[in-house]
Amino acid sequence: MLDILHDLGIDLSTLIIQMIGFAILFFVLKKYVFGMIAQAIEDRKRDIRDRMAGLDADRAELDRLHDEARRRLEEIEAEAREKVQAAVDQANAERGRILELTQQDTERELEKARNTIRREKEHAVAELRAQVGDLAVEIAGKVLNSTLDAAEHRKVVDEFIAQIPSAKE
Repeated sequence: MLDILHDLGIDLSTLIIQMIGFAILFFVLKKYVFGMIAQAIEDRKRDIRDRMAGLDADRAELDRLHDEARRRLEEIEAEAREKVQAAVDQANAERGRILELTQQDTERELEKARNTIRREKEHAVAELRAQVGDLAVEIAGKVLNSTLDAAEHRKVVDEFIAQIPSAKE
């Protein structure tokens, strides 16, 4: 076997020294470098897991906030609809109140106008009766060719007026 190694150009003593050197280098690297590299890799894995957990928590918080914002927006819309409906109801009530006041004012004005017309009519009828009475006395005076004194004149007028049908009959 030594001959085969020698024919291949491998020196057994050099090979043993290189193997011992490699073993020493491997143990030194394992003790100082591989441990640090393994620790760095483990730290990196832990950091990535922590970040992923943070991202999951942030995503869950974002979903919760999104749901809360949507719910609040729905509440605001419902409140707005209620306020609009309340304003419409209040406007309708105010319109009804204004219409009722206007109706009452109209009825009052109409009653005033009726009273004024009634008074004017009564006044006109009274004037007409007085004029008719005066005319009747004048005509009667001319027919009788006599003049009446004031008391007789008033008596004739009153009798004549009593004979005239009133507007109420």
